[in-house]
Amino acid sequence: MAHTFVIFGASGDLTSRKLIPALFQLHREERLPTDTRVLGLARTDFGDAQWRESLTESTRAFLGEAFCAEQWLEFCARVHYAPLDINKAEDFQRLAAHLDALEGAVQATRVYYLSTSPSLYAQAIAHLGAAGLAHEARGARRIVIEKPFGTDSASAQTLNEDVHRVFNEDQIYRIDHYLGKETVQNLLVLRFANSI
Repeated sequence: MAHTFVIFGASGDLTSRKLIPALFQLHREERLPTDTRVLGLARTDFGDAQWRESLTESTRAFLGEAFCAEQWLEFCARVHYAPLDINKAEDFQRLAAHLDALEGAVQATRVYYLSTSPSLYAQAIAHLGAAGLAHEARGARRIVIEKPFGTDSASAQTLNEDVHRVFNEDQIYRIDHYLGKETVQNLLVLRFANSI
């Protein structure tokens, strides 16, 4: 089965500093399935070649000596880009056609990663639903919501309702790598301080 990792907000810092280097490292360690592709989406009017060039520079800078040009070229062939404005429903119809063309007739797992401003989450989710991009008839569909999930209890509940209108609970991943960082570090300290 093919896999497509779709990044909303692909021109942002999180994508160039964290997501792409992490996916590249998985590729280098042969832990990324060979039929995996990455599709970046943002308002910037790039093509595949321009985005790949930008990512080459940022990934080389971020990884330093761990960067391998030969393996990067292999990985880069899987990386694609399409301009998309989250506020435009018609862009999501074009996205659906673009994904179908990219994946072909095969079943494909898709992960939609929202690496955007939290103010755009509800709009992106609603448009994904309206374009039929959450349906799992041709493979699993997952959504990853990055950064704090709301600013207070009321906004978190509202966002939760918005997400549940389109995705089932088992399709949703809510993450905040900064909030979890300290907890993980504390667990590691506790683990290695415990001689038992």
